[in-house]
Amino acid sequence: MRYQSSTPKRRFLAGVRCPKCQALDAVRQVNIVTPEPDEYIECTQCGHTEHRPDPDAISAKNQLEDQLSRDAMSTGTSGTVKFKP
Repeated sequence: MRYQSSTPKRRFLAGVRCPKCQALDAVRQVNIVTPEPDEYIECTQCGHTEHRPDPDAISAKNQLEDQLSRDAMSTGTSGTVKFKP
């Protein structure tokens, strides 16, 4: 049986910028095993934390984007925006 520590496991993510303060190499991934398994990222500079998106939310967003692109193709538009001077 593999030993599971009750302390969170932290790993720095190289080359990743914080979504809030844009600090480079300040983001680390935190894995918690007990009491409930959890995984998130946190910035060591500003303290920003962010959880991984729900797989169902990602799937719904992808389906919506696919539907929008199919609708654009069926109307004959290419999706390019033209600005008038």
